[in-house]
Amino acid sequence: MRQYLQVKDSYPDAILFFRMGDFYEMFFEDAVIAAKALDLTLTSRDKGKEDAIPMAGVPHHAGRGYIARLTELGHKVVICEQVEDPKQAKGLVKREVVRVVTPGVVLDDEVLDPKTGRYLAAISVGPGGERFGLAYLDASTGEFGCTEVDSLEELGGELARISPREVLGDPDALGPDGGLSPVRALFPQLAYSEAEALAVADLDGIFDSALAGDRKTLGVAELPLAARAAAQAIEYARATQPVGALPLTRLHVYRPGDSVVLDEAATANLELVCTLMEGKKRGSLLGVLDRTKTGPGGRLLRRWLLYPLTEVAPIRRRQDAVEHLVGHHALRDALRDELAGVADVERLAGRVSLRCATPRDLGLLRDSLERLPSLVELLRHGIGETSIDLPELLRIDREPALLDAMAGLAAELRRALVDQPGAQLKDGGFIREGFCPEVDENRRLADGGKDALLQVEGRERERTGIGNLKVKFNRVFGYFIEVTRSQLDKVPDDYTPKQTIANAMRYVTTELAELESKILSAQETLQRREVELFEQVCAQVLEQTAGVIEIGRTIAACDSLAALADVAHERGYVRPTVDDGELLDITDGRHPVIETTVGQGQFVPNDCRLEPLSDQILLVTGPNMAGKSTYMRQVAQIALMAQMGSFVPAGAATVGVVDRIFTRVGAADNLARGESTFMVEMRETAAILAGATRRSLVVLDEVGRGTSTFDGVSIAWAVTEYLHDAIGCRTLFATHYHELCALSQTRPRIKNVSAAVREHGGGIVFLRRIVAGGANKSYGIEVGKLAGLPRTVVSRARSILRELEGSQKLGGGNQLDLFGAATATPPSGAEDAREMSGAEAEVADSLRDADINNMTPMQAMTLIADLKLRLAQ
Repeated sequence: MRQYLQVKDSYPDAILFFRMGDFYEMFFEDAVIAAKALDLTLTSRDKGKEDAIPMAGVPHHAGRGYIARLTELGHKVVICEQVEDPKQAKGLVKREVVRVVTPGVVLDDEVLDPKTGRYLAAISVGPGGERFGLAYLDASTGEFGCTEVDSLEELGGELARISPREVLGDPDALGPDGGLSPVRALFPQLAYSEAEALAVADLDGIFDSALAGDRKTLGVAELPLAARAAAQAIEYARATQPVGALPLTRLHVYRPGDSVVLDEAATANLELVCTLMEGKKRGSLLGVLDRTKTGPGGRLLRRWLLYPLTEVAPIRRRQDAVEHLVGHHALRDALRDELAGVADVERLAGRVSLRCATPRDLGLLRDSLERLPSLVELLRHGIGETSIDLPELLRIDREPALLDAMAGLAAELRRALVDQPGAQLKDGGFIREGFCPEVDENRRLADGGKDALLQVEGRERERTGIGNLKVKFNRVFGYFIEVTRSQLDKVPDDYTPKQTIANAMRYVTTELAELESKILSAQETLQRREVELFEQVCAQVLEQTAGVIEIGRTIAACDSLAALADVAHERGYVRPTVDDGELLDITDGRHPVIETTVGQGQFVPNDCRLEPLSDQILLVTGPNMAGKSTYMRQVAQIALMAQMGSFVPAGAATVGVVDRIFTRVGAADNLARGESTFMVEMRETAAILAGATRRSLVVLDEVGRGTSTFDGVSIAWAVTEYLHDAIGCRTLFATHYHELCALSQTRPRIKNVSAAVREHGGGIVFLRRIVAGGANKSYGIEVGKLAGLPRTVVSRARSILRELEGSQKLGGGNQLDLFGAATATPPSGAEDAREMSGAEAEVADSLRDADINNMTPMQAMTLIADLKLRLAQ
């Protein structure tokens, strides 16, 4: 236990998997936690004693699965292995920590999602909590980036896009009242860990040891918070790998404005990478676009989708490549077939760097690198003499020195390894015959030394003239020469008697004794020598890690472009025109996800034109289920797809570059932060009004519906005016408040459109078309009928509606009578100067005193009926 406790003292916040023979054992509180989390039997050491130590264990061969389950639950796991043979140990078997597995630092390929990065994030809080440094690191590939943001809202948006599994922060910042407490409330599902306190003087040393550079050369000299977060991520991840080195080759320093800024709400509401309800990739935009054949390609496409470009030139370069592959289907198909045979070379290189690679990993790396020449030749021939520069596709052909190095590495791996190396180092048999004479000899001996024994037997028969001399083996005497009694007179003097049996004598010679020794130790020698050669080969790969990772990134780009071309060809997408203008013009646009569910050709397309000088804001009205939200989401998704370099689902499209996309679609309580649905709605709306610029695209759905009608209309009206007058950004605003349609009369850049419906047979038919003009009805009762409300409820609702419409006109283009005004101006809150009668004054007092927010619908109807009766008297 002393050895266990010494290791545990170094990792007090982790569960220690302590190797004891064929089991990983856990003790004390670790055993209690693991037994509960993994459904293990909790037993004890020194049973029967009052101070018996809780104990739980798992089989060594099944450890990976149990470790994965613990890390998915947010635990850290320390793996302490036996590093010497128990048979040769004197005293305690030597043990060492070989790896620490945390939620953000996982290397097991059975746990990792091939097409999603596994990120560790580090956050550094500036003075006063007004600025933040953010770094992210994928230890499995060496992907490493950092930035600085100005607010918690921006920080939340970046975290939503990165999707880390673990977040590092200073202890004070992670506390209940620390600067990161809002982040913990916003992302409660993440694991949070304390970062190491680092002095400014330490940063350059950390960067130099990990990336061979200092803050200036790495580009973070002017970003002190980002530099500190990046250094903390390096130190934390490095501490989890005591026997390996992180596969870091570069630090990507960026600013959020370098790409389209997407906050958490936009990422979620547009369902970019997962669905809003189930959190699954299937049904998201990424689920439609991701036809990549490789893990690196899938990860890169995901990044392109979450970080669309804002510069026209690189967008058009990607479009050129996609267009070429769309038009040359034979090249596209051949390229995708070739890529299907390429393994995840980025992660394979990372595993070598971290010293957890297996012979199979090196075999996969070799097979993938051997595909490079055919891949290069395919692209050369397929692109030919085109006048268009296609750097994303041809980059692999523009670095001949790198290709030569990879060819040399592949050849060395081919020479060293068998065609199909095993998955376990301990199983052996992975070194190719002919690579090492010592391995070949010991392999033959380990197989029983049959050939060597036959050679001895043949030589001794020839030397002695004993024709029936045999070399035999038994467990008691080992190898021996057996001579029948009739031939004993021919036995030479150098034969040493071993055993006498009834009809023969058994002898041993010096040569046979030496051969026996070699045979008995051959397996051990073979295993040791194969491991030594494996480490030598890994060292050769390690020298080329940067090149292998670069090749992986190039393959990923080709894969992503081919995937975008494949979906564009199949779904009939078109190349959009992307420019620096402000026009967003979509003809026959379609929702890329919903189109796949209803069948090609079945989705009803719609046009959209947004332009800050004329058609800045589209107010979209119409009933629920008529397609308003689908329409707005598809416009945002098309703009985003265009700026990631993809073709888009439309007849034609022009997209003036968007700098940010904001969405306010639906809302839910945030109980962890003590916020109601309406508070969440208002917080999101406030963030939009504070962060939107003229170049932004804003999508608003039902702003103001979380409160009373009067308050809701007032807020929605004021928000629309602010977007028109103060910001001027392109906006889609869906609402059931038909009062807002009157804004088009006083604000020239606001246009009314509506989701068309047709009344038929006492019901309604959704036409799924967006037409000019505002809706004059919400058709709420008809939608309720379609949803299955009882007939009596539907009938009563219609009756009440007729009574309300008879007492006060609710429909039409001017609904401002609700506020006691008949003009098309927003409610100002000023008192009505008109002299009221006694009954009217009494009704007004009753309205002022009414607690509308807490009324049930029936109470509200009763109140209205009572007020109507008073006015009629």
